[in-house]
Amino acid sequence: MKKVLKVIDSINEWVGVQTRWLSVALMLIGVTGVVRRYALHQSTVWEYELIIMTGAAMYALSWGYILLHQAHTRVDVFYSRLSPRGKAKLDAICAIFLFFPLIGLLLKASYSWMLFSFSINEKSSATYVYPPLYPLRTIVFLGFLFFFLQGVATFIRDLYFAVKGEPL
Repeated sequence: MKKVLKVIDSINEWVGVQTRWLSVALMLIGVTGVVRRYALHQSTVWEYELIIMTGAAMYALSWGYILLHQAHTRVDVFYSRLSPRGKAKLDAICAIFLFFPLIGLLLKASYSWMLFSFSINEKSSATYVYPPLYPLRTIVFLGFLFFFLQGVATFIRDLYFAVKGEPL
């Protein structure tokens, strides 16, 4: 069990670290667009699409990494007052009733959306460039998949700690 959890953690750690480079890409795309628009007086319609797609990819691929490092926003009104074991129990209960149903539905929907996008060779119509959307749809699906897997790993650890009183 520990090996499976370590593999899930390793995947999300690697994806999260690599995803950081998309912020550099976003900056370079923006700077290139500004230079082309104002210094060279050239059209930069492609920049709009590329910034949105890169930002969405960065956002989606970071979900599992953020959960791995427990960096999601929490409402700490009651949670902060609980013992570590109480926090683990609450996290496990919330995972069963909130996380898994919601992320399960989003994972299923994003998978269907990805397959449909591939089947029709979907293209964006926001600009006249018409870039393909199936790569972004695939990245969103992978983001939900990594998030779901990290949720499973977190749930197993929380449940183990809630029952045994020691970390897994």
